[in-house]
Amino acid sequence: MGSIIFGFILLITFSYFLINSINMENLREVDPIGASGIPTFVLFLLVSLLFYTLIKEIIKYRKNKEGVNYKALLNKSVLIIISITVSLGLFILVINKIGFFLDCLFLTPLLLILLGAKNKFQIICFSIGIPLLFSFLFGNVLNIPIPKGIGVFSEINNFIY
Repeated sequence: MGSIIFGFILLITFSYFLINSINMENLREVDPIGASGIPTFVLFLLVSLLFYTLIKEIIKYRKNKEGVNYKALLNKSVLIIISITVSLGLFILVINKIGFFLDCLFLTPLLLILLGAKNKFQIICFSIGIPLLFSFLFGNVLNIPIPKGIGVFSEINNFIY
């Protein structure tokens, strides 16, 4: 069922891009293919293959519909995947408020625990080391601006990097 939903989402997304690439202004007088020629061809190929795959998955799902155990779908691994997705969503939502370093400081131990890390020393080392490493690498070495947060969080992040 998940492959059908995922295929349907991809089909809608690529169909949207295909329609936009067909409607794109092109200069056919200069180039016979135009600026949108190759992207339109690739998107048409993607939509066609997704449509074919979606039909195959629906047929396979209908054949195996009786043998599906729906209680087995809600097991521990599904809950872990949902938890990781929610935590990454929260990471994205609060990164501009509290800054990259503090956000990573809270996200890293949560992800390590969700992914099954048992050693507390390892969790603490990674939880402190990864945000420090990436903050120093991106902020100082590569000079890529990373979010520092607002208010008190900005002052804390300015002290660190």
